[in-house]
Amino acid sequence: MVRRVFVFLGLLAACSATLAQVPADGAALFVAHCQACHQPGAVGAPGIAPPLVGNIGRHAVNEEGRRYLLHVALTGMVGSITVDGVRYTGNMPSFAATLSDAELAAVLRHVLGSYEKVADLAWLTPEQLAAARQAGGSPNETHKIRGRLPAGG
Repeated sequence: MVRRVFVFLGLLAACSATLAQVPADGAALFVAHCQACHQPGAVGAPGIAPPLVGNIGRHAVNEEGRRYLLHVALTGMVGSITVDGVRYTGNMPSFAATLSDAELAAVLRHVLGSYEKVADLAWLTPEQLAAARQAGGSPNETHKIRGRLPAGG
């Protein structure tokens, strides 16, 4: 009986290690955590949640924009923004307690790669999310970062 328990625990440990190495599915994570507000295809819901498609890819090209993308996923954001002439006053929730660094990287890679067609995503790693998480922040600070970004979205 004791041997069976050890065999079972060994198999469980092996399965856990294998699952930990499986990359997170960014598309599935988007559907589960983002799509309700940002809608299928990341087209947004006017006045409620801004479109991601046609909007956030431009932030991936410079350091401050990348910082913003990481922080908005980690801390969420409060405050009014205007995207494509539409004002949004909803609050973006934080996903820091819900999603791991690898999962956040996967969903951001999915949105930036699939919807925005951003080619250079080498910077977007779980380690970058971990560093941003360690740096901390708040929804208000993320809104301030956004305010320093170039106008247009």
